[in-house]
Amino acid sequence: MEVKANISFVRMSAQKMRLLTVGLRNKSPKEALLKLQFHPQKGKIFLEKLIKQGVANAISNFKLAEDNLYIKQIEVNDGPGLKRMDKSHGARFDRGLIKKRSSKLLLILDERESKNTEVIKKEPVKEKKSPPSLKLRRVNGTKN
Repeated sequence: MEVKANISFVRMSAQKMRLLTVGLRNKSPKEALLKLQFHPQKGKIFLEKLIKQGVANAISNFKLAEDNLYIKQIEVNDGPGLKRMDKSHGARFDRGLIKKRSSKLLLILDERESKNTEVIKKEPVKEKKSPPSLKLRRVNGTKN
């Protein structure tokens, strides 16, 4: 069962937030929080809140166990932006424009199946081809 959590209007650009989400997919929430703990960026605070919010939703609303959850999908999209003019660049509005970017975060948690029911698929072993036989040729008319 999928559990969703989202945060909107985060005052940080989506590009900076996406850098923090690399490697969080298919991890448990505990592992993701542990990994985020060592990032120095400001965006880790928002991601930690998002993961905790998703786990709380799963436990309280859907009665799921925290140990069986994993991050199925995590998205960072552009949110609404603010524009303001910087007077130091003169009257030309396009050159003095400062864009204050924001972002939206979406987290989807899912429940892992129990380990007993998982079927491990083995790939068939490919036969190794023997190298072609090498025929020695005599050079300059020499005998055997």
